[in-house]
Amino acid sequence: MNEQSELDQMYRSLGRRLAVVRREAGLTQTQLAARLPGTNRGWQQAVSRFEQGKAGQQSLAFILDYLRACGKGLGVVMDILDEYTSLPTILEQRAKQAVLDAAAELLPGQRDRAENYDSGLRYKAGQRVRNEQDIERRVRQAVKRARADAWERRLRRTFSDVLSELGIGWRDPLATYLRSYGSKVFGALRRTRKARPVWRDKAMAGLDTWAAGHELPPEPFARMKQAVIALCAEMERKGELD
Repeated sequence: MNEQSELDQMYRSLGRRLAVVRREAGLTQTQLAARLPGTNRGWQQAVSRFEQGKAGQQSLAFILDYLRACGKGLGVVMDILDEYTSLPTILEQRAKQAVLDAAAELLPGQRDRAENYDSGLRYKAGQRVRNEQDIERRVRQAVKRARADAWERRLRRTFSDVLSELGIGWRDPLATYLRSYGSKVFGALRRTRKARPVWRDKAMAGLDTWAAGHELPPEPFARMKQAVIALCAEMERKGELD
């Protein structure tokens, strides 16, 4: 729902409520119009159209004078006004739509995760949208989180397969090192996939040094490295690393 339709809906609800207030005050539209200030002969028509939700936006003065003529205060319509002012700001709505548009380009599972992640951000005071830069940031965060979650799921499956193949339990201390190493390999491959081969080779060599530095058997790490490289190649072919 856009800004104008939300405002129109609020005025329609307000018109219906004021019609109830007038009837409870025992007034006809003609009698209420006679109590409005000035000598405007069109007051009765204005009252009728407003109560039917056809008058569009009326001034605050008109609404206040209407309530005054019925002997009522703003309290009788405050819930309607509060509901409208509690709606997300226009920038918030634009940010939400921008995330939806960006998520539409993702894979189905990633799309849901991006939208769900952004829903959580909208309820955090630190994530309120104040300008266009905040909208761009919110889109980047949602898309990045969705992709990271999808990558994490794929990695966990790969880790489970490798550990099962090696006969290593998930809670085994060696499994912790292997999972950490696998994550590092995945990160290095993803960061360097568009770089020169020499940079990828350098990153891989650095990880091999990390594994050796912990004085752990090299075979499990070589198997994990091979599995993660194969995973990255598959994800690359499917466009899942973009």
